[in-house]
Amino acid sequence: MRTIGYVLIILFNISLLSACNSSNVNSSDPPSSKSDVVANHTNEPLSEEVKVEEKPSKDINTLIPSGWRLLIQDDEPVTTEGDLNKDGITDVAMIIEQLQPNTEEAPERSLLIAFGTNDSYLLSIIADKVILKSDEGGIWGDPFESLSIDRGSVVVSDYGGSNWRWYNKYRFRFQDNEWYLIGATMGEYFSGNATQEEADEQDYNLLTGDYIKKTNEDGKMTTERGNRGKKQLIKLKDFNIENM
Repeated sequence: MRTIGYVLIILFNISLLSACNSSNVNSSDPPSSKSDVVANHTNEPLSEEVKVEEKPSKDINTLIPSGWRLLIQDDEPVTTEGDLNKDGITDVAMIIEQLQPNTEEAPERSLLIAFGTNDSYLLSIIADKVILKSDEGGIWGDPFESLSIDRGSVVVSDYGGSNWRWYNKYRFRFQDNEWYLIGATMGEYFSGNATQEEADEQDYNLLTGDYIKKTNEDGKMTTERGNRGKKQLIKLKDFNIENM
């Protein structure tokens, strides 16, 4: 079982560490041009041996590194589309999984995001510390729940556990020529006497500092709202879900 208090301590510490290495983010700044996006290819999210297509490609699948494949869940590819850099052109986010034919270990997973142009795609980032592996959901099984684009942000959701269930949702947005974590929701509950709607949950808007805390006290739900102050945003390339 993951405790929410521990999660929050880690989240705050990561935010403070990030502040030492990053400049302030202004969410009202206009999106950058596609010529700036190409510079994001040097984030080195994968090993040096992995070759990633750096040129514009008409086929999104050519942007998947060698030795990796598009994740298939419930017979459907895990991919979603929407406008992520506010240029009116459809972009794409997908989950990719490493090919491991000769091992019983669960394969690594990564989040791939590419910007669309009029006739091709440009790779923006491959983040390799965002998606949990298929064996990291406890008795529940594969913890990956969904990938979506909502209000111009990429949203990754997980769910797992056994009698005690946990879930989280992370929201990433492209601004100032960089990807940032701008929202986080984390919850847990005992499935023997509660549902997810009755979970202890904390939701943070990292852009404003606003939070909503819901607590289940002997079946009675209480809600607390407040503002913890703005923190330096965490870059997607520095995000590690294992530390959350």
